[in-house]
Amino acid sequence: MDTNMTFRMDSQTKAKMTEICANLGMTTSTAFNIFANAFVRANGMPFPVKLDTPAPTTVTRSQMLADADDILSDFAQDYKRMAE
Repeated sequence: MDTNMTFRMDSQTKAKMTEICANLGMTTSTAFNIFANAFVRANGMPFPVKLDTPAPTTVTRSQMLADADDILSDFAQDYKRMAE
């Protein structure tokens, strides 16, 4: 039994999707059916869904300054101990 689904999407995305589907020789309906079958087969999204997070190496200026203060403080304490 076939059924219809209705949902909203912005017109630019729809136009681009329609164009890409046409270049692939399929309709948007076929593309959505492919996605739906992949979704069912994967028992969820057929691709990772995650939030954008900064790379672990991304450090803010304030973090860098705090780290530098810690390093210099440790160095100063070591220097004082050596001088005693």
